[in-house]
Amino acid sequence: MVPDEIISMIITLQQEAISTGNPPFSAVIIADDKVISSCYNKSRTSGNPLDHAEMSAIQSVIQTYGAEILTKAHLVSSNEPCPMCIGACIWSGIREASYFISQEQVAAIRGWGKFMPAQKIAEVDDSGIIINGPMENENMLRMHQEFWTTGNNSSHKHSIHLPDDKTSNRIAVVNAMSIDTRNADR
Repeated sequence: MVPDEIISMIITLQQEAISTGNPPFSAVIIADDKVISSCYNKSRTSGNPLDHAEMSAIQSVIQTYGAEILTKAHLVSSNEPCPMCIGACIWSGIREASYFISQEQVAAIRGWGKFMPAQKIAEVDDSGIIINGPMENENMLRMHQEFWTTGNNSSHKHSIHLPDDKTSNRIAVVNAMSIDTRNADR
């Protein structure tokens, strides 16, 4: 069972992802009954297809606490981790991963995106990682329904890191501001 405060944190992170033009994926990592990392997917605004919530959360823990703490950690994600992310959990030594929304549920909403389930990957691996899910959460699922059925959010298929026009414009403005700032220093 995931505590209500963690569920609220995951939902808030999903909302932050959407408000920045990113897909509603989020993750927290807990060790010693304390949240040690919380992240959302930033793949669209960063343009980096590896910028998934789980990957960012793992990297944040390593940078802040060192890798060893991950061996007693529990990753809780809004969504079933993709093969890359569950692989990162396994390779980093995370002992347990829980998620709310299955990849099948998201694929049904956006019309694409089936991949090997995290449980299947864990079954063929000898790490002993425990996978819990899906645990179902209507609020988290609703955010996916709203995000993936709005505009052209589903049009890029597996390249969800490619921005829509609105995100592209926002990135262009931020980049232009950065260039102006650099030029102003000269």
